[in-house]
Formats: sequence, structure tokens, C-alpha cells
Amino acid sequence: MAAPAPKPTASQTDVANAESQKTVPPATKQPDQPVVALNVPKPAVPPAVDDIAQRISWVRDFGGGDCFYATVNSSTDTAAAIEGFGMAVQPFERMLGDFQAKFHVEPDISVRLIEPSQCEVTNFLRFLEQTAADKPQLVLDRTSVPNGTPISGTLVTRGGLISSVLLIDHKGMVFNLDDRIVAQSDKATFSIPIGLGAADKAAGKAVPQIIMVITGPQDIQAAAFSTPTPASVLLPKILEEIETDGSQFSATAKYFRLGG
Repeated sequence: MAAPAPKPTASQTDVANAESQKTVPPATKQPDQPVVALNVPKPAVPPAVDDIAQRISWVRDFGGGDCFYATVNSSTDTAAAIEGFGMAVQPFERMLGDFQAKFHVEPDISVRLIEPSQCEVTNFLRFLEQTAADKPQLVLDRTSVPNGTPISGTLVTRGGLISSVLLIDHKGMVFNLDDRIVAQSDKATFSIPIGLGAADKAAGKAVPQIIMVITGPQDIQAAAFSTPTPASVLLPKILEEIETDGSQFSATAKYFRLGG
């Protein structure tokens, strides 16, 4: 199993990372068609900010099936970057075509392939995507963690908020990383040794890991745990607590590959 230190170490290659982090290629652009109709007024172009908001809403509500999550990381009048989690590329290929047909922009979609045991993460993120709360900004130093190298990163949130930091390994087990976070004046950082158990290490295959940050105005009691817990048990409890509380919480998740 994968676990944050005190109990792990791992290795991975960029080749394994490239195989599992697939980018859906943009659809081929068609050449401009000759204008046939004359004196037809061009449709009004909505303000850019409204158009971007519409794209974000459309991606959030896209029906990709079970174990599917996608979010807009950036968007301009002529481009859109989308990141998604799922077990297959096909729903994202459909999203690419539908998005281009609706918005006349070819999105750049990065697909992070996860294990079935990690699918509860997609349900969790989709639920909190409905809120208007600002997402925490989470940046990992790398997405491929070679043997003996810690997973490191930076977390930035709006002032006055409290964050819970979790690791969801490839077996769907959740580890609390809060005591590994080093708070600074304007951000928090972490560098966490992590590795594979003997069986996974012997298999020689890179496996997907997810670091998720949940941020809100107060502590989440269900997220204050010390024993690794299945995501299918823990994440619904956290959602139930958030729903009952009624406060504005948000979440973000980043993906990396461990071992190989």
C-alpha cells in the first residue's frame, strides 16, 4: 500500500507518468468555409467574463458518468484548459467534442487516470464544485515521484480559512497530512516522504496518488483522524458534516504517480 511517512518510499519514471496522464488531443480544425449568405448580421459576442463563466458552469455540469470529474483551470476568449479525474479517456473525448461545438474553442484537456478505489474523490469534488467558495491553490513540485524523493508542494488559501490536507492512495486509503504541513506567513508548504509496500514495489508499476485540500471557515471534525481510512467511508462523512454545518467549504485535488 502507499502511505505517507512514517511508513513509505517509492519510485517512478516520467514514462509511466506520461502513460497515465493522458492529454486529449484537440480536434482537427476545419478550414474556413466560404461565405454563402450575404448581409447576414453576425451574432453578438457576449462579454468575455460571461462567456468564461458559462464555460465553467458547462464543464461543472457535464455528464461524464460514474467516476468522472472535470474542472476549468484557466480560460480565455480563445483557449480553455481543463483537468479531469476518471478511469477512462472516452468521457473526456466526448467532452472535448461537445465543448468545441458549443463554444467554438478547442479545449486542452488533461486526464488523470485513477483507480476504482479512488472514485469517491470525484463524487466529493463534484459536490463541493457547486459552492461559490474560493478554491485553495495547491501546487505540487512534481507529478512523478522517483524512489526516495518526497512529494513536495505549496498551498495558498484566503486569509482566515482552515484547511485539511489528505492523501488518497491507489488502494483508496486516506491519510491525514495535516501534521506535515509547515505554515508560513503567506502560504503553507510540505515535503513528505512516501513509498510503496513490498508487493507494489515488486510489481514495478507506477500508481496514482491524489493529494486533496478541503478549506473552510472552521475545522472539519471528520477530517481529524489518525488511522488510514477508506475513502468510501471517510469522504461521505466529511460531506455530511459540511452539509449539516451549512458553511462555505471548497476543495481542490492534485495528482501524481508513485513508483515504477
